[in-house]
Amino acid sequence: MRLSITIALFTVFFGQAYSQWDERTAKEFFKRTNYLMAIEEYKNGLKIDPNKFDYNFKIGICYLRTNVDKKAAVHHLQKAYDNPKSNAELTYFLGKAYMLNLEFDSAKLYLDQYLEKPGKYLVEAALLRANCDQAIEIMKNPINISFENMGKRINGEYPDYNPFVTKDERVFLFTSRRETGKGNIEFDGYYPSDIYEVRFNGRNFSGAKNIGSVNTSLDEEIVGILDDGSKMFVYLDHNLGRKDDPYGDIYMSTKKGSAWQRRRLIEEGVNTSHMEISCSQSADGETLIFSSNRPGGKGGYDIYMTRKLPNGEWGNTQNVESLNTAGNEEYPSLAPDGKTLYFSSNGHYGMGGMDLYKVIWNPEDNTWGDPENLGYPLNTPDDENTICFPADYKHAYVSACREGGFGDLDIYRITFNDVLLNPALFQTTIVDELSSKKIMTGQITVFNDQYDRIGVFKPNKNNGVFTITLDPGTYSVDIEMVGYPIKNISWTVSEFDYKEELIKKTIKIPMSQE
Repeated sequence: MRLSITIALFTVFFGQAYSQWDERTAKEFFKRTNYLMAIEEYKNGLKIDPNKFDYNFKIGICYLRTNVDKKAAVHHLQKAYDNPKSNAELTYFLGKAYMLNLEFDSAKLYLDQYLEKPGKYLVEAALLRANCDQAIEIMKNPINISFENMGKRINGEYPDYNPFVTKDERVFLFTSRRETGKGNIEFDGYYPSDIYEVRFNGRNFSGAKNIGSVNTSLDEEIVGILDDGSKMFVYLDHNLGRKDDPYGDIYMSTKKGSAWQRRRLIEEGVNTSHMEISCSQSADGETLIFSSNRPGGKGGYDIYMTRKLPNGEWGNTQNVESLNTAGNEEYPSLAPDGKTLYFSSNGHYGMGGMDLYKVIWNPEDNTWGDPENLGYPLNTPDDENTICFPADYKHAYVSACREGGFGDLDIYRITFNDVLLNPALFQTTIVDELSSKKIMTGQITVFNDQYDRIGVFKPNKNNGVFTITLDPGTYSVDIEMVGYPIKNISWTVSEFDYKEELIKKTIKIPMSQE
């Protein structure tokens, strides 16, 4: 996604209808990495010749390189494998396809075949073969999480990814390549990436809204956010072939009121003539941690950090060697505690592709612990690139391509079921509707949304106050006070209510419901 370049290579193909299958069209789309259109063209070819080796081989690779339906890659690559014709790299792709479908025995079989006579994917195949055994071990101890798709007001048929949330969870931003953004279809078959904002009131999420001024007809992606939501980091991909193109650098946008200001390049010391693709800043503003493929690193993209000098400028950039590998380390994100760093990597012990990890940083002596894989099913053999937590650590936001989604990558809210939060604490007083006089005797019965009774509460004999604790949700409440008819109300507890030390609530009831 980050290398998408807006060029009109396929005007002739989009503007012209073909009444007959033309193999050259499919080959051209495939050559230009427009795998979406290549899939459609090769499907037409398979209608004519379902068993043709090249069509099945190429469409299998297309499925592997998109998020349309990776499971379909196995079918087509297996058909190509069963064909008398062969390709030196086929067993590598077939092994990878089986791995993405969690069929590790089959994956190891084909990867072993490839490694007996390796080609240009030797390093990748050896790593995937090791990942197969590692994935089997990781899956033996799955973590207890639940995935919630954020729904059609936020997700769509196009890629939605890179969610970043504020510490209080009231706002999150993400990147989307949806049709309703700015710009025309790019060479890879997708629309340019824009940044969108969603608000949360503790009960409901708003729809996704284009943030406006930061976005252009070219590509912008959010790659980091400050805890308080006052600033975000933006990656720009505006490569039009000019030397002064904003391409491969990190910018920052500041929020004033409800509006995001136009982006500006981060101060000298972070960006180079190479690629800087993601960034995180400590809560005190004194440390930047980012990913770059500049020379002198240990692999492709490495994690770097820099600290602010007394004069306000950024100091020398340091490679965080203990975190980096011969692979890629990307999307570093400091958690609200200021010492837990989350990042993605394909070089550490993992399930294949990019996995998510966490590591503890001691800012006092600048030492790092050992990276810990976040586990399955958060991680899979596919690519997991970003994760962002609000302050309660009960939830997190990720992008994933999961069964039942809206197409391509979707934004998911994860719940860590083993993280227990204190329920919201209410001190409730019942008063007469007309006189506002406190009613001292009676009871309150609370039912959940399945109408199961979860509690009967009595008032304090001295002051008539009901002390009620409730988890987030919507409840049906029967109020039965002596001398008054029963009153039923709906009581909604926000996910933010537990953060309050004590919530005082007054409920008025009438003598008669007529």
